[in-house]
This record gives sequence, C-alpha cells and structure tokens, in this order.
Amino acid sequence: MVENPYRLKASRIIRVIKECEGVYSFHIATEEEAQFGQYNMLYAFGRGEAPITIASKGEGYLVHTVRAVGDVTRYIDSLREGDLLYWRGPYGNRWSLEEAYGKTLLILSGSLGLAATRWVFEEAMKRPIKRLIHLYGSKDYDSLLYKYLYEEWSSKADFRAIIGTSHPQWKGKTGIITDLLRELDIERDSLVFICGPDPMVKACVSLLKEKGIEENRIYASLERHMKCSVGTCGHCMIGPYFVCKDGPIFRYDLIKEYFERKEV
Repeated sequence: MVENPYRLKASRIIRVIKECEGVYSFHIATEEEAQFGQYNMLYAFGRGEAPITIASKGEGYLVHTVRAVGDVTRYIDSLREGDLLYWRGPYGNRWSLEEAYGKTLLILSGSLGLAATRWVFEEAMKRPIKRLIHLYGSKDYDSLLYKYLYEEWSSKADFRAIIGTSHPQWKGKTGIITDLLRELDIERDSLVFICGPDPMVKACVSLLKEKGIEENRIYASLERHMKCSVGTCGHCMIGPYFVCKDGPIFRYDLIKEYFERKEV
C-alpha cells in the first residue's frame, strides 16, 4: 500500500503502442516500485479515474494497456508520447508465483485479460518453473494483444493463442480457449493463474476440476468497478472481500461462493 493512497503522481509517456482498434499500451517513465498483479488508478482531470492493471515493468518505466470504453479511458487513449499521465498507486496484491516453483504453471488469459497476466508470465520465464504454459483466447485476429511478442514468448515457454473466427493472416487454431484447455495434459499439482471475462473463468475452472486441479490451486484476477482503491467505498465488494484491497487476485476456493452466484 502506498503511503498516501490518494496522492497523484505525474509521469511522462515515453512510448505508445497501438495494440488494436481502441486499445493502446502506454510506457510511462517512473522509478516507482510495483509488483506483478497490482494496478494503478489512471486519472483524467474533469473526467475521473479508472483502475488499470500494470501490464509490464521495465528499467525506469511501467506499462499500462488501456481500452477506450468510457470518458476516462477514451481521454487516456488520446494521449501520446511526451504527454503527462496522472495516476495514483500501486494498489492490490500480487500473483503467488513462488508457489509454482518446481511445478507446472498454467496461465489462462482471455481478451484484455492478457494485460493482467503478461507481467507475471514474463517473470515466470525467469523463475525455476518446471513447465510454463500460457493459453490465450481472443474473439478475432484484430483484437489480439501484443502480437509482436508471440515469437519471443513461444521461444521461452509453451505459448498458444486461439481466435474465435478465421483470418487469412492467422496460422493458429480457431475456436475458444476451452478448446485449447481440453486438449492439454497437466499435472494435478499444477498452479493456475487466470484472468478474463467471468463466463470464461467459470468454464475454465470447471474444466480444470475435471482434470483434477483443486480450486485452491487456482488463482483468478477479478475485474470489478473500483473507485477508492483502499476498501472504503464498497463499490467493488464480492462477498466479504474488497477487490481493490483484498485482491484483485483471489484464490478461487475463497471466492467461489460469491463469484458463481448469478447476480454477481
């Protein structure tokens, strides 16, 4: 937790990458410490702020991948190199990567959920993981994130992507992420990190249980409407937990009761 959770910081944007239509990655210059799985609140004066996962970290910069869906994110996506980006954070917990040491780590990412798993995937490549697998599903070719990284990732780990509809430039499989998961052989003591739309998470968890993976071996990063980021406003509550403070990453067995309710 930051010392003053409401203090705004200003960072210069040093690089902007257009990932796909309406989605941009921003490299912001900062020496701020952060951990994989955490997020920042990105601020737009006169508009508000939005919680955005830290997608990656490099020497002297953080990366945020932002999809334009509202006033705040549309404004942020209009910024370019040299502009200032205002933010506060970082907030939340991190992925329990150490639990996967000496074992198989399976990462499942759907759509923009790849932005929440990219950094921990990059870190896992450097750690003593016995077997590293990353399955990624996107609705179509034009929505794929980080296409320029796939070759590097595939050279260091078992990275597989699938899209919902065929495309002349796509040489991989067509379908949904559960198609990839069904054909995967995985040890029962494997650790699983997952982030994506709620229906995808629930479908994947069901398949993982069929493969013998217990719910306490599965961690999910949840996306909820976060406002204060310190657990006081109650906007992001799921059962007794605040996603902003207790999460955004939860062991699945601890949230199953609330996550699988129809009204949640």
